[in-house]
Amino acid sequence: MKKQLILIGVTALFMSCNSALDKKFNEETAKEDLKAIESKLDTTEFQLLAGSMLRLKLQEKELEDMTYAEILEDGKEWKKEQEKVEAEQRALAEKAAKEEAERIKRLNQSVMVSCYQKGFSEGDYEDFITYKFVIQNKSDKNIRAIKGGITFTNLFDDEIKSLDFVYDQPIPARQEVNWNATTDYNRFNDEDQALKNKDLKDLKVIWEPEKIIFEDGTTLE
Repeated sequence: MKKQLILIGVTALFMSCNSALDKKFNEETAKEDLKAIESKLDTTEFQLLAGSMLRLKLQEKELEDMTYAEILEDGKEWKKEQEKVEAEQRALAEKAAKEEAERIKRLNQSVMVSCYQKGFSEGDYEDFITYKFVIQNKSDKNIRAIKGGITFTNLFDDEIKSLDFVYDQPIPARQEVNWNATTDYNRFNDEDQALKNKDLKDLKVIWEPEKIIFEDGTTLE
């Protein structure tokens, strides 16, 4: 007798759930319908149903021609497609990131730039942040010019300031050169203030190579 009662209860619950979901969407009764359905679905499915109703409405679909079960199924199919697109986007981004990392690695195998001193210079009309860089040609060919970027971050990798880096003087193969450079200092600029006030030992200096032109006319980028 007890087993029969349990079976009847489960059947009634299943029929109740199906009855609510199999009902056609109706704008006037939607709020009450959703209340009846909410207790029959898990949170994820219910949110998907509610989101699908809104999405289909924005797409000007005739919801009145669909049951709540059909709206939910449409949402599941839409979610599946979205997950497929997102997976493709992630794969594409990972591929691009890998190629970029390999590109930078190739460039760094030919030239390396490091900042070994940072200072400040006051002029009559302009002030400057000063830098001393060492540029190492690690390749077997003479370099004609290099282009890239220097980024200064704090020790937690938060960016402070980025600089364009262009050096267009010859660098013999397997040799190093030192270069003194300056950037204008704007005391009203937060980046300039932060960079000026930080000691070099409290900064990370990131070299990001972009292009190398060799004296023989070949390039690497």
